Amino acid sequence: MKKESFITHFIKGFIIGLGIIFPISASYLAVGLGVYNRLLDDINDFKTAIKKDLVFLISTIFGIALSCLVSCLLINFTLKRYPIATLLFFCGLIVGGIPLLSKKTHKEYKFINFLMTILGILLLVGVSLISSGKSDILTFDAIGLVKLFGAGALAAGTMMIPGVSGSVILVIIGYYEPMLELISNIVHFTNFGHNFLMALIFGIGMIVGIIIISKIMGFLLKKHEVKTYFAIIGFVTASVINIFISLFEYTFNIYELLAGIILFAVGFIISFKYLKE
Repeated sequence: MKKESFITHFIKGFIIGLGIIFPISASYLAVGLGVYNRLLDDINDFKTAIKKDLVFLISTIFGIALSCLVSCLLINFTLKRYPIATLLFFCGLIVGGIPLLSKKTHKEYKFINFLMTILGILLLVGVSLISSGKSDILTFDAIGLVKLFGAGALAAGTMMIPGVSGSVILVIIGYYEPMLELISNIVHFTNFGHNFLMALIFGIGMIVGIIIISKIMGFLLKKHEVKTYFAIIGFVTASVINIFISLFEYTFNIYELLAGIILFAVGFIISFKYLKE
């Protein structure tokens, strides 16, 4: 195992992990880092990947796991105390990466491709209409656990679509803050057994969602790459719109708003300059 190779993949995994917890797109970051197709292939052919790509898988997964833990504790603090500034920073990161997605369309500006963008916007906006976006209450009954499994499958599945954030989906359906609180409680060993079991149900849902959507994305990118990326641009646009709408749920503070505008610009510059394949 080459140390340099392990460290490089670990760092990339850590960056991708930020996109899982923060409302950015983890797969979007993976595209920018040049590892998305490799991850997709490894997930879709896991037996072969274990034999031939083990170093990449272990180092990347380890980086993602550590990043998720650190990010969860960090965002649980920032989102509660500075929600407007935090969300505007996320928007900057998302918007700044749109040029990268545009390159993937190969400038094939046809009616059918623009229609795919519109459908992408309508689909994600439609998901946002299912729920008010207000935080749901996690319950330990049968219905609550089924909803938790479904939320995990939906968030992780959509996370595999470049430009779509699983965290944004959780925000939309009202499970984002409850899951952050749940993970925080597990880390602090608060009601550990109960919370761990709920997290396990959510995690199983995530695995199912990743497997299913990875198969679909692998097929779409091989057979309909340009149309798929036009649809992804629609998802990105709708995600930004949904985040901006969610800002009005918070009490505006002029100082936090100004800080948020600055952070939006910082996020945009970071994403625009460094998210390059």
